[in-house]
Amino acid sequence: MPGILVWACGRFTTEEKAELARGSEVYLTHCVSCHGTEGDGLQGAYPTLLRPEIAKANTDRAIHLIRVGSGMEGGMKPIALTDKELVEVVNYIQNTWGNESPFITETTVQELANK
Repeated sequence: MPGILVWACGRFTTEEKAELARGSEVYLTHCVSCHGTEGDGLQGAYPTLLRPEIAKANTDRAIHLIRVGSGMEGGMKPIALTDKELVEVVNYIQNTWGNESPFITETTVQELANK
């Protein structure tokens, strides 16, 4: 499972570790084919998720990209996820492979949808 060694370091609560494990499953189902098992992407085709700016990225933008896609030809397509799955995968991406970011909640997603 990608990122499992990061979770073992003790930085996360038991609840956060469980959420990261669920986020990993969502990632493996919907994201791995383009971004790779280690988030390194494919140069020139699919962006890496191994950059510090990913963890510091505007969470609203990450949610938007997953929900509606990039809007670019050949770019990221929308992914149909529940709010819970969306939260889990965003938290996974933003807290794996050396990325560090505060965890978001379903409220974050719902507030964005109401903007």
